[in-house]
Order: sequence, then structure tokens, then C-alpha cells
Amino acid sequence: MKKVLLGSAMFLTGGLSVALLLAGSMANEWTVNGQFSSVWNLSQYGLMPVVYAFLGIAAAGLAVAVWGVVDRRD
Repeated sequence: MKKVLLGSAMFLTGGLSVALLLAGSMANEWTVNGQFSSVWNLSQYGLMPVVYAFLGIAAAGLAVAVWGVVDRRD
């Protein structure tokens, strides 16, 4: 049960962090070919490694939560 809670918290934290970065990057008026691009905005600030780190945290959290569900030791 502890693994499920830890994994769920990690997944929620990673997902919310990525969503916050993507939403915050669209606050600027930067466009690419007349189209808004949050990925381009994040790369201009050098935040793509941070996005990848948060996505890694979310993926690890999902893996820990699934591991906690299928673990038969409890």
C-alpha cells in the first residue's frame, strides 16, 4: 500500500509540474509561423531538460504505483 501511495504522489507531482510549465510557457506572446508553440518557448528558456526530468518523475511514479498494485507480498 505504501508503494501505491508513493507512486501516486510522484505521478501527480510530475504531471502537475509538466502541466504548469506548459501552461506558463504560453503566457508569452511568442509565435512560430503564426502558431503558438509551448515547446519552442520552453526551449528558448532552456527548460526542456526540466520538462524531461518531470516526465521521468511521473513515469517512475507510475511504475512504482503499478508495482505496488501487482506486488503479492502484502
